Amino acid sequence: NTYWFLDQSLRYINTTLGISLMPYQYVGGIRFDPSGLSGADNSHYIGSTGRIAFGEGGVDDAEDSDVILHELGHGLHDWATSGGLSQVNGLSEGCGDYWAQSYSRSKNQWTTLQPAYHYVFSWDGHNPFWGGRTTNYGALYPGGLVGQIHTDGQIWATCLMKIYNAIGRTKTDMAFLEGLMLTNSTTNQQDAAIAFRQAGINMGYTMGELIQITNFLTGCGYILPPFPVLYNSFT
Repeated sequence: NTYWFLDQSLRYINTTLGISLMPYQYVGGIRFDPSGLSGADNSHYIGSTGRIAFGEGGVDDAEDSDVILHELGHGLHDWATSGGLSQVNGLSEGCGDYWAQSYSRSKNQWTTLQPAYHYVFSWDGHNPFWGGRTTNYGALYPGGLVGQIHTDGQIWATCLMKIYNAIGRTKTDMAFLEGLMLTNSTTNQQDAAIAFRQAGINMGYTMGELIQITNFLTGCGYILPPFPVLYNSFT
């Protein structure tokens, strides 16, 4: 299960999206252990080695694609920045939640009226063992920050999923990954929002798409620089 989800996600990025993104710490794919914590819970990505370890307890983490893809999201963040993963404002937690939810929502498993439509960790969490997280988190940036990275990351993931619903999975995923490549280890959510829109500009997104991106990001509380003006003619 773990191999399949990691493999298909990297194929999607590198082949379907055409974005070259792999571990920089080694070659030959992703190194992972589906039972890597000797029975303990709390899966994690290890930046120093580029490896992912999955825990057990309650529901085995490697049984939930959301956990697998969330931890991969940390890896993508690290690899896109060549070691500059940032947890300022819980940015990388939000990135991991977004990457998991992006895939989950693409499978059309739930309607917008069902609570599970917004669930992250819909198998490992939202059960008697753990409450999980969500992408319809109500707080806005920066006033809604509470100083807890897993909680604060939901602001970023929720905002990205609003954009996802507006312009689609492919373009949101591409701007997400290309935007991360413009960030570093001190980037906060505010800076990541600017980088996300800039990635869309760099990739030639339509004016309508860029306006939607701008409106959703500002609606989440992020402050963006003035939108570039394109002059078709000048008299």
